[in-house]
Amino acid sequence: MNTKPSLCFAFIVFLAVACGPAPVYRGSGVTRPGGKWAETPDSGREPMTSLEHRMMREIETWIGTPYKYGGVSRSGVDCSGFTQAVFKAVGIDIPRTAGLQAASAVKVPAGEMRFGDLVFFNTDGSGISHVGIYVGNGFFVHASCGRGVVRESLSKKYYADRIVSVGRYL
Repeated sequence: MNTKPSLCFAFIVFLAVACGPAPVYRGSGVTRPGGKWAETPDSGREPMTSLEHRMMREIETWIGTPYKYGGVSRSGVDCSGFTQAVFKAVGIDIPRTAGLQAASAVKVPAGEMRFGDLVFFNTDGSGISHVGIYVGNGFFVHASCGRGVVRESLSKKYYADRIVSVGRYL
C-alpha cells in the first residue's frame, strides 16, 4: 500500500491551515491577560439598555464590511467612519475622525469601560490614529485595515500596547 499520496495531501492541508490568515476570535471572554484596559469587570454590570441593544444590533450588521480608507458605507468603511455610522444609527452624532472623536468624548478611566465606549489607539506613532467600540468582556469591534470590521480582544498584545484612551458618548 502506497502512503505517499495521503501524506502529501495531509502536508498540503497542514500548510494551507498554517499559512492562512490568523483567525479572528468571535466568541466571548478574554483568553489571556492584557494591559490595564483589557481587565474590565463586566460581570456585575446592569442589564443592557434599549439603546445599547440597538447599538449592538447595528454593530452586528457591520461585521465583515471591508476596510476602505475614508469610507463611510457598507461597501467600505474606515475605523472612524464605522464608529460614526454606528452612533448615528442610534441617534448620536459624533465627529468624523478618530482624533476629533477622542477630543470631544468624556474621558473614561482604566477599569471603568462599559459597552459603547470608544477605545482610541496610537497605531502609527503620531497620536490617536485608530478607534473601535468596546462591546464588553475585554472585546472591541473596529474596522481593521486587513480584515474589515471585526471583533477582537483588547488583551491582544498589539492593541494592549497601543491604547491611548477611552471615551464615552452614551
